Amino acid sequence: MPEAPAAPASKLDRFVVKYREDHKHPVNHFLHLGVGWPMCAAAVILLPFRPLWSLGLFLGGYALMFAGHFLFEGNQPTILKHPTTPFVIAWAVIRGIGSGLTRLVTGSKGR
Repeated sequence: MPEAPAAPASKLDRFVVKYREDHKHPVNHFLHLGVGWPMCAAAVILLPFRPLWSLGLFLGGYALMFAGHFLFEGNQPTILKHPTTPFVIAWAVIRGIGSGLTRLVTGSKGR
């Protein structure tokens, strides 16, 4: 009988697993990574130069991500349950990139 996968070690790892469970539909995933988050990132960059454009991009990005949850995923957006979600996921992405770069440089297999 195959062994059950080990539970994620840290609270951050468990949060990331739950986040991934809430974002399985490919259209919702694309609306987040391919459209919504880039729009929000552009909004932050444009804020000092074009505040109204920035607001429109930010609200539009979140509207598309919410639509992905309600129309395709059939669940409530994670940010409504856990308002710190964008910051936690951003940290998880930065940590993942950092550990990937470390493995690339050192040649180790790691996590």
